[in-house]
Amino acid sequence: MRRQQSGFTLLELLIALAVTAAVVMLMFAGFALIGKSEDRNQRLMDRSEHMLVVSQWLGRKFDGLRLLGRSDAAQSVIFFSGNAAGALWVAPLPERGDGGGLYVFRASPLRHEGGSTDLMVEALPYDGGSMALDWGVALRETLLSDVQTLQWYYQDGRTAEWTRNWDSARKEFPARIKLEIGDVRGDWPPLVFALARAR
Repeated sequence: MRRQQSGFTLLELLIALAVTAAVVMLMFAGFALIGKSEDRNQRLMDRSEHMLVVSQWLGRKFDGLRLLGRSDAAQSVIFFSGNAAGALWVAPLPERGDGGGLYVFRASPLRHEGGSTDLMVEALPYDGGSMALDWGVALRETLLSDVQTLQWYYQDGRTAEWTRNWDSARKEFPARIKLEIGDVRGDWPPLVFALARAR
């Protein structure tokens, strides 16, 4: 009787190698998918955090809004105005330490030559109702970079209607401000700020 030889045939070896390669490929694909998922989650978290920072900063500034008047071409108007692109108001800026106090804020879009747009905030120290607004010497800070859409709305407290323009000659403040923003990843949830001091 002949002894049977034990071992793999060439065909069995090729099949085993093919199965092993397929398993390894599936493992690497799974690791890549996990990595992409983590990157996507991190980008979503960064975006949510940025939304929160912008919302909280504007919320603090609108909470501190001061009901002040000023002279404009020998006419008495309030120190607040707004249009679809931005707004102007007076609020404290304690974050500057010894230089803290009331500042005139202006939020507006800053358009770059390449076509991108930032949401810029400028601030001038408040120096009374007759102060000249020389924005060339203002403090500047980019609140949000690469804005795709930007729309401001103002709510009339008596009629509850929203408008895109709020003239300082109205001599009253809006009850709420709504800001619609879109970035490269899409539209943000609308940011709505109640002006408690305006009531």
